Amino acid sequence: MSNSTKDTSRLNRCGWSSFRPQLFLNEPGRKSRDLGSAFIRLLKDYSKGKRILELCCGAGKLLIQLARQGYDVVGLDLSRKMLEVCRREVEKEPESVRKRIRLVWEDMCTFELKETYHFIILEDDGFGYLLTQEEQLACLRRVGMHLSSPGLFFLSCKTPDLELACQGSYEYDPLLQIKKEACKWDTIDEHGNKRTVEEGFERRKLTYPCELELLLEIAGLEALHR
Repeated sequence: MSNSTKDTSRLNRCGWSSFRPQLFLNEPGRKSRDLGSAFIRLLKDYSKGKRILELCCGAGKLLIQLARQGYDVVGLDLSRKMLEVCRREVEKEPESVRKRIRLVWEDMCTFELKETYHFIILEDDGFGYLLTQEEQLACLRRVGMHLSSPGLFFLSCKTPDLELACQGSYEYDPLLQIKKEACKWDTIDEHGNKRTVEEGFERRKLTYPCELELLLEIAGLEALHR
């Protein structure tokens, strides 16, 4: 991982510095997620190359699954704590898997990796943590710079109608389109009992589909499917 200094202030603004990564990782629903098989099907159907970049890779569950299938994967994250967790998970894998994984401490709005990728992934809520259109556009432009030709970008982004219809209390700024809510984490203790821990907060920008399509167009990316 790079040792140069990075601007990590966005981690504070969006709330990622306000809770322990282990709470995020221990959520029963997150631990049971199996995205690997779905992405492997996508890759087999739409991408002929083996080089993959995952933005906001977190603890590395997806990139490890892809590396096990023979893909060369770079995992990028701005949180050094999450990358350290990811590194420990990667070290549990056999050498044949470890050698296909590289982790980089970078900002998805400013990264410059000197290579291109056949497939770039930004899933879960990563795009929502970009709290301004300038940050969103900067990220999309970086993606375009790092896509091979041909190359594909997979972006997961919840729609505002889904976000605002969810249960629970939250604050919403309609001008900035930013939703803020307290974090409640479901965990399983050492006795197998489920409990809820309230810790930290989360701020995410809600982006409407028409906005996203315009941002993609400005960044020089063509939307193939939604």
